Amino acid sequence: MLGASQLYTPSTKPIVLDGQYSQRTDEMSLQIIGEQVCFIPDKAQWGRLPRLAAATHDAWFCFSNGAEARKLLRVPARQQDNCGWQARARIIIDTYQPYLEEGDGHDMARLASVDKVAQPNAIACE
Repeated sequence: MLGASQLYTPSTKPIVLDGQYSQRTDEMSLQIIGEQVCFIPDKAQWGRLPRLAAATHDAWFCFSNGAEARKLLRVPARQQDNCGWQARARIIIDTYQPYLEEGDGHDMARLASVDKVAQPNAIACE
């Protein structure tokens, strides 16, 4: 019997999304996802993502090309007085791979380009 990941082909169609990127540097975030830059699209645009119909979790993903994503989104360097950065952006992704396995994991996408990005805001440490 084939698993869900063997039945799914990742999307390579360009998708334009508005939402917010974040790169969190607090200890818990670093343990869970590392220094990845992630993106939460506006809820009205979740349907643009090639997710399984059964997906009930909020839509969000991290970029598979993290170094390039940090450069394109102009993410500031890590600082000791905050726990990361976030900003609104309009992006274009050209590959999207939903996480289909059980357990911890997250969807991934390749950032192709950035149409707009706002000035980043520091994420306060809790």
